[in-house]
Amino acid sequence: MLIQEPKALAVDPILAVVGFVGGRGLGKELRAGVYQVVHFGSSRFLSSYEHYPNTTVGPFGICDDVEQLLKACPELEASDREFVVTVTVIRKADEPAEGGWRWCKWGEYIGVQKPQCEYIHDEPKIEEVLCFHIYEKPRMR
Repeated sequence: MLIQEPKALAVDPILAVVGFVGGRGLGKELRAGVYQVVHFGSSRFLSSYEHYPNTTVGPFGICDDVEQLLKACPELEASDREFVVTVTVIRKADEPAEGGWRWCKWGEYIGVQKPQCEYIHDEPKIEEVLCFHIYEKPRMR
């Protein structure tokens, strides 16, 4: 099940700079247990959580929207395991003409759009995707 975790929106100075430089603004709670963040995480982010839990879709990847992720990974809502999900918005309009965000770096794409290029900036039809990361709260023994 998805659980609320206020630490997901805590302002870490280094991650805040990453978000600022990337033009991603501030984070926000999208729904209980799902947070839009302005960074891509780090080993210090939610350090008490498992960063690579075994799930239907793996621990991280790319989707078109949150509902798509929840449908593809039913254990996020229908399990006694406790999860927190973060998503980072990637907008084609915000990416540089050279370099920038590439599909191959962020896990499997579970969306319905049809990527045709290495960089999202070069995609003829895709304007936005979400990078997701699933964190699992360890069970107390």
